[in-house]
Amino acid sequence: MKSKMLAVFVVAAMLAAGFVSAINMQIEKKEIRITGVASGNSLSVAVHKIKPMNLAMEGKEIKNAFHPVARTTDIPVGNQETTEMHPTVATDGKVYFAGYTNSEDILTQDIYMAYSPDGTNWQPTGYWNIDGVEDYPSFDYWGNGKYYGTFQPDPSTSYQYLMNASDITDPSTYSLVYWDWSSYGWYDFKEPAIACDGSQNPWEYGFIATIASTTYTGYECTNAPHMFFADPEDSNRGYISWYNTYNNTMHCDVDIDTSTHMGYAVYDWLNESSSKWTILIWERSFEDPLNGDSTVIELNSQHNDQVPSVGAAGGYVYIACQEDYNIPGKNDIVCYYSHDGGVTWEESVIAGDPAKDEMYPKIIAYGDSAACIYLMDGDVYYSFTTDGGATWSEPEKVNDNAGSVVMEYRSAMLAKGGAVMWTDNQAGNYDVYYDNVGVPSALITIEGIKGGFGVSATIKNIGGAAGKSIPWSIKFDGLVFLNKEKSGTVDIAPGEEKTISTGFALGIGPVTVTVTAGSDTATAKGFMLGPLVLGLK
Repeated sequence: MKSKMLAVFVVAAMLAAGFVSAINMQIEKKEIRITGVASGNSLSVAVHKIKPMNLAMEGKEIKNAFHPVARTTDIPVGNQETTEMHPTVATDGKVYFAGYTNSEDILTQDIYMAYSPDGTNWQPTGYWNIDGVEDYPSFDYWGNGKYYGTFQPDPSTSYQYLMNASDITDPSTYSLVYWDWSSYGWYDFKEPAIACDGSQNPWEYGFIATIASTTYTGYECTNAPHMFFADPEDSNRGYISWYNTYNNTMHCDVDIDTSTHMGYAVYDWLNESSSKWTILIWERSFEDPLNGDSTVIELNSQHNDQVPSVGAAGGYVYIACQEDYNIPGKNDIVCYYSHDGGVTWEESVIAGDPAKDEMYPKIIAYGDSAACIYLMDGDVYYSFTTDGGATWSEPEKVNDNAGSVVMEYRSAMLAKGGAVMWTDNQAGNYDVYYDNVGVPSALITIEGIKGGFGVSATIKNIGGAAGKSIPWSIKFDGLVFLNKEKSGTVDIAPGEEKTISTGFALGIGPVTVTVTAGSDTATAKGFMLGPLVLGLK
């Protein structure tokens, strides 16, 4: 086995938190018929308004746990003699951050990490050396160069992990915290997924969706939907929420629409009364996760829906899942999509070969366009929509070596920059491979923020289509008297750079500048001296 760089900084935290239950909710049920579906399919939609209850305690820190070890450079994402599997990948549109499970044996699994400045050359950064069997990493970009991540704990523990990588090129900036929920009766945390939003406080990472069980008296549940998030008022506390009405869920995913700051966690649930698998959508406001909107929606189709993946951007929400659409027992990939933030829903088919099993989708949203990958016959396939989910392109195979992709849950992942990562067995053992399928839409990145007379920012469209009326804003936080906030829209062609600015502004003292363009956000701190903005970094 190649040498390794050990990037470990473990901060132990025991934080209890809030929960939801049937006792604390108001339920509204209604029947609706959705349009744009084949065979007259209809959905029964149950809407549950949830009022959470909360508990908390302070965290504790373990110091001096960092142990650096040298590793080789410029190797593929994962090609060791051990088993590499269940990859994740995230990007700010310029660089890529990947993670995967490295298994030495049935008792030893660690989470490995690597980054790439271009998607071609991958630099390993290290791994989390934790006793036991960790699995299913999930990473997402928070903004301002920062990434957060999580992963499934060893089955013998009740830990919720949160990784912070302030600079993915520098492992010394990585840190790891965990919450031990065992004292409140939790156990069996499964397959977590993280979604980030950098619009709130610096410690508010976003939402983590997972499936878990608890013996908490009066609120017991088995394999029920759960959600984690940070305390908006206290950086040392975190919350757990759960919904104990829906037992017997199996898979989950989560995304946050950074334009509306609404989170969407999705779960597949076995409805015992109908004996069908149903998709649950847990909507929750990220602007106010404790007191804001929190709703659970059941999408009850006429078929079995499993393994959901969700993407949300610009008010559009897409849920891809595998469904026995044509033949019972045969899986197709369908999409439930909403153009109004989840108020109304329609359905379309992404891939529906009745002779094939299409499985394990992952979907990414760009607004009125979206991209989806899935697995079939040992290959990764890619399809996209440019009309909000109504129609999808003819699927194309991503991997070059046919039939060697491992057909299992979270074996392939897709990131917003078009990055595809998958587990491949072509060399006789599981390795992690990478390719890029491009972006079927405009994708805006913030290239830099400058001071002077006011603030200006350079933005770039790195996507594959022109951006029309892309919203942008520049906001000051501090003692600013004139042009404290400036916003507008911009048209920007693929590959084009443009400058946005506040124009003349007036203030005094320390300021924080937040720039948002499309789905990208960046911040910088400096000092205002009248019309001059100085020392931004």
